[in-house]
Amino acid sequence: MFIKKLFLKYPKQKKFLLALSGGVDSIVLLHQLLIYKKKINIKIRVIHINHNLYSHSITAQKYCEYICKKYNIEIIIDNIHIPKKNKYGIEGYARLKRLKIFEKHLLPTEILLQAHNLNDQCENLFLKLKRKSGINGLSGIKFSSKYNNIQIVRPLISIQKKKIISWAKKNKIKWIEDESNKLIQYDRNFLRNKILLKMYKRWPEFLKNCTKSIKILERDQKALNYFVKIFLKKNTFLDGSLSLINFSNLKLEAKYSVLKEWLKNKCNSIPTYKVLNRIYKEIILNKNYHNKKIIFHNGEIRKFKEKIYYIIPNDNIKNIIIYWNNIFIPLKLPENLGFLISKKFFFQEKKNYKIPFPSKNTLINIRFYIKKEYIHNNIKKKKNIKKIFQKNNIPPWIRNTIPLLFYNEKLITGIGIFNKNYIKKTDNEYIKILWINLIN
Repeated sequence: MFIKKLFLKYPKQKKFLLALSGGVDSIVLLHQLLIYKKKINIKIRVIHINHNLYSHSITAQKYCEYICKKYNIEIIIDNIHIPKKNKYGIEGYARLKRLKIFEKHLLPTEILLQAHNLNDQCENLFLKLKRKSGINGLSGIKFSSKYNNIQIVRPLISIQKKKIISWAKKNKIKWIEDESNKLIQYDRNFLRNKILLKMYKRWPEFLKNCTKSIKILERDQKALNYFVKIFLKKNTFLDGSLSLINFSNLKLEAKYSVLKEWLKNKCNSIPTYKVLNRIYKEIILNKNYHNKKIIFHNGEIRKFKEKIYYIIPNDNIKNIIIYWNNIFIPLKLPENLGFLISKKFFFQEKKNYKIPFPSKNTLINIRFYIKKEYIHNNIKKKKNIKKIFQKNNIPPWIRNTIPLLFYNEKLITGIGIFNKNYIKKTDNEYIKILWINLIN
């Protein structure tokens, strides 16, 4: 049996969603799951994605429906319609769409199973070389991996294609041949049909040695990640920003590895060498960085003093006013900014963080932007808010996400940032407001 490792690694897992194409790999995986189903209590669902590219697509769909009906298995049918012109190409677009479809249908308790085999692993190595991938890309398709909240497992990844076909023939299992596999205009098919077949023939041990090389690269990647993660743990602040103080002492290659892992953690996307090079030269080394930013994966990389940030820009809350009708009930803030909790207390002693308790009929409200450039304090001086933010080392792009407490139209405080000496202390009755901030 090819899938023993699946149940050894996930002994308590009972629910699986199998990506079934109708080809020999996924059909064999389905039949091996059915054999295990007789021995242990597992639940199998199947998903078939019709790419609607060729005439045999409907044949593959009907066969998947037939086989699932025969064995009383629930099947989900979904479709992809690939536009002729798109920036990812046919293969890239289809791959991204498949992941979105899997994410839509996968249940929280399920693991997604895909039928990649050892030959796919070797083909992937060559494709990654073509795409100028680094050690992470060259370390191969993993037995298990994650995409957003999807746990993906590939039980056949260490099994050669010829062994899978041999098992299918021995057990008289039918499958649908994908006619598009012969079309060499696709990179993978060109490698499979024109290049790798000749290499397998000339060097019988090539596939085995290719696998060993991938495992060596994977071990090297794990070792590198270990040291990079230690560095990030020591040099990343609670707001997710990366300190550049110790970073500047690293070798250039190590700096790029740290930047890559930091960005991967921030947005779950791996930057190319070109992006890393731009960040280093245009943001980190640039002394005139104040208005400089680099767009990457829906966010912006910026620098402020000796830190770099990855932020998701948001101008939607600039004009929002939130009314806090009952100050003793936690107030949820918009755009995942967290929530505010208040507590009333009394004391006579001098404290740094005092917010006066609102008088009766005061309209308590939260805002995120002030048109005025100053606030008044009790000695009738003007205080520039920009200077307050600068004094507290608040980066410019974060300033409009800080909740500002108003009593009617009067600014009382920037929660957690300022208020000392800018309010009138009338008595010893105060409130303390805690901002539970969800910003990473």
